[in-house]
Amino acid sequence: MRLSTGAWVSIIFSTVFMLALIVISAKVWSYMPEGGMSAHGWAALALGVLLSIIIGGGLSAILIISRRRGYDEAAHYTWGQLDTGTDDDDNAR
Repeated sequence: MRLSTGAWVSIIFSTVFMLALIVISAKVWSYMPEGGMSAHGWAALALGVLLSIIIGGGLSAILIISRRRGYDEAAHYTWGQLDTGTDDDDNAR
C-alpha cells in the first residue's frame, strides 16, 4: 500500500507536533517547583504512556477488524429484532 503525499505530510506533521509537545511538556515540568522526577519516575511515566498507546491501538484494531470481517453483524441483527419487534431478514445489514 502506497501512501499519498498528503498522507506523508500528515504523518510527518503529526510526529513533529507530538515530539514538540513532549519537549515543551518536559521543559514546563522541570520548571515547576518540586516537580523534578527521578529516572525511575520518568521510566514509569514513559512505560505507562507506551502501554496505554499499545492497548488503545490494539483495541481500535480489534474494533476495525471485527467490523470488516462481519463479526458484529449478528449483534446488529439481534438489535434490529429487539428494536422493531420483527423477525424478518430486512434488519440484517
